Amino acid sequence: MAEYLPASEPAPQVNDSPGPTGPSVPNVATGPGGPPGDAPAEKARARILDIARTDSNNAADAAQRERDNVVRAEVVSKAVPERYLQLVEEMRDAVNLFNQSLRPPEGQSLPYISWLESPNVALKDPNTGDGMRVRIARRGATFDLLLRFASRAARADVPLIEGHGDFGIQQTRTKTLMRIEGWVEQGKPVFWYSLDFKRLSIPLEEVAERIVAAVAGNDYSLLSRDLSSEQAAEDDHYTREG
Repeated sequence: MAEYLPASEPAPQVNDSPGPTGPSVPNVATGPGGPPGDAPAEKARARILDIARTDSNNAADAAQRERDNVVRAEVVSKAVPERYLQLVEEMRDAVNLFNQSLRPPEGQSLPYISWLESPNVALKDPNTGDGMRVRIARRGATFDLLLRFASRAARADVPLIEGHGDFGIQQTRTKTLMRIEGWVEQGKPVFWYSLDFKRLSIPLEEVAERIVAAVAGNDYSLLSRDLSSEQAAEDDHYTREG
């Protein structure tokens, strides 16, 4: 409700005398928030902009996820077999590196890593025959790398890379299951690496050499160990020794 001044109370005085640059402006109460442009007002405006930006980003992310889901089957069906064949070539190079680096003393021998592959690997054909499979073995340790297709009702099969490792000695064997699954983010294929159903942040570029190292040393932990920290510790040790 508006407040009216009683007739007996004089009206507030306004100084109209010219100032240095013109008539003076009446004093106006600014209240606890201060004049426009002060810190509290700027914080409120920033909050408005933050909410608008967050809602816009969330809507854009949701729209991108919908687009990714639409193209996922097409992208993954091509990207995963290609990545499998790349892994096979990287494993082959790592096996050759190990076998060529062995230096058995005269009159003695050292076991090499053996290599077996299905005809489809040589043909680079994932869809016919008995599928794609590579097996490497040494001193009782084996690892099979397969390209498999998961069936889905009324939808296209989804390819995934699967690895089956068998390590240790006769009395204490350790079996492991490795999986590399394809996904789509921002329209591009990405890959998730998991070991025994636990997702790990192992770079895919290391996987082939980790597999070969695990078989060469009969040590399944090389599939998941933090090798970077071990290398840093070794470098620090050699630095102190030097």
